[in-house]
Amino acid sequence: MKYYHIIVVVLWSYSGLVSADIDRRRFSNPTYYNVGGVLSSNESVAFFKDTISNLNFKDKYVPRGVTYHDYSILMDPNPIKTALNVCKDLIAHRVYAVVVSHPLTGDLSPAAVSYTSGFYHIPVIGISSRDSAFSDKNIHVSFLRTVPPYSHQADVWVDVLKHFNYMKVIFIHSSDTDGRAILGRFQTTSQSVDEDVERKVVVEQVIEFEPGLDSFSDKLLDVRGAQARVFLMYASKMDAEIIFRDASLLNMTAAGYVWVVSEQALDAANAPEGLLGLRLVNATNEHAHIQDSM
Repeated sequence: MKYYHIIVVVLWSYSGLVSADIDRRRFSNPTYYNVGGVLSSNESVAFFKDTISNLNFKDKYVPRGVTYHDYSILMDPNPIKTALNVCKDLIAHRVYAVVVSHPLTGDLSPAAVSYTSGFYHIPVIGISSRDSAFSDKNIHVSFLRTVPPYSHQADVWVDVLKHFNYMKVIFIHSSDTDGRAILGRFQTTSQSVDEDVERKVVVEQVIEFEPGLDSFSDKLLDVRGAQARVFLMYASKMDAEIIFRDASLLNMTAAGYVWVVSEQALDAANAPEGLLGLRLVNATNEHAHIQDSM
């Protein structure tokens, strides 16, 4: 009986502790939330402030008694300065989340925001960063975004190839994280088992374009004798201009050849007629993405 009595007392005490903890959390929930923004222009900063201000009057999104407040800064092209500004102007104000855009020049600052915020377990919503590196959850643990990475273009490429019955291709990609990511995603997607098992796309050859090269002719000459006449190319605008220049000199952009290229390559100054590519609608509409993230 003593043993039974002790157990009852312990369970009762534990139950009381749990109940007290629930009550304490219920009454300690904040009613004031700070949201940070690291944005590309003063216009975006003003729009960010207005969006959060208007959000406080919409019961559909914000419960009664809860208020959102903004703290925003301009993105600095120097990633170290960006990290310091995030600590000084956002984390010091205990922001619950950070919306991050991109600098007008450079591309490392969004990563600096993600690293700094991630250290304090603060979620980050990217509204313009499309690098595949941000999909690595081992590094960017709580990075979300309103735009997909460039590597997701591979999904559409597979559908385009099957639609036109192009079953053998040559894959060209820049030798960087995004280039390898889109190659991997394409290989996985194109070989996925479905009802179309007999129509898998075969990659005859893969060519990497090393940064800093001023000629691509040797690589193109190597594949000139290949069976495939369909080229899939992931490249930056600068790399694409070099590839298109050399391919044109070798008459490899004329009739009989098909080029399916990434979004960035479409902007090359010497892009030949007849390219197939895709572009994300409203990808650069920063105000629309700020509103969606809120």
